[in-house]
Amino acid sequence: MSAQMPPLLQDAGVPFDLFIQSLTEQLDKAQAAMAIKARLGKLPLTFAVKEVSLDLRAFVQLLDEDVYVRPAGPGESEASSIRLQLTTITKPMIEENAVDFSAEDPKFSLREALGDQINEDERRSLERIGVRTVQQLNELKKQAGTDVIARLSRMPVSRLQQALMRAAAPRVTRVENAADGRDQGRVHLSAPGLRPGLLPLVRAAGVAVPVVAVEEDGVVLAPLATQLGCEAEVDFGDGQVARVELREGRIGQWSAP
Repeated sequence: MSAQMPPLLQDAGVPFDLFIQSLTEQLDKAQAAMAIKARLGKLPLTFAVKEVSLDLRAFVQLLDEDVYVRPAGPGESEASSIRLQLTTITKPMIEENAVDFSAEDPKFSLREALGDQINEDERRSLERIGVRTVQQLNELKKQAGTDVIARLSRMPVSRLQQALMRAAAPRVTRVENAADGRDQGRVHLSAPGLRPGLLPLVRAAGVAVPVVAVEEDGVVLAPLATQLGCEAEVDFGDGQVARVELREGRIGQWSAP
């Protein structure tokens, strides 16, 4: 490699994902150039790249959980053989198979919701198994259970249970002011710990807060104007009690038994 390159790239090569992105980016440029040439020159026929096959001799190593590849130089016979085949894919196929990167509300991100319950390495371990949001973590808990998540993410069961408990705490997702003839506002409370057929008992400022509707994994409250902004006690039954401020974006905390 060139001596002008950073020492890390000279020794370790380039990240594998960056290598793939560079290949596809140059193919995209070639395709765009051919499209311009065909349109401006009004060519009835031109060529296109259908598939690209590459056989590489390279060294592969893992650095900080990233895979690096370094092409073999002259006389380096111990390099691995890597065979790559690039083919075409349409936009609908990309959207169907790609990860959904729709932004989660930062107030309820995995980092914000779990706080110091998990460290950065553990958060990345969850991301490796596809868990990037609190909603995904709660859904996976319902479908697979704590033991499966702990085994796949290689997290200690005790720490994972604490993180799951924190993720299941109630959260205020939206607050609506009194309108449309209503004399009371509405508080949308996300409650992953809500059990089917059992509504939580909610109290704020010493007065009960009515539950007026049930949503997916949550409820809608109709607090008095004097209760908005107050800390509410949410009793899910069986000793599960949480406290959350009736203000948009607030994340609740479980009360000590």
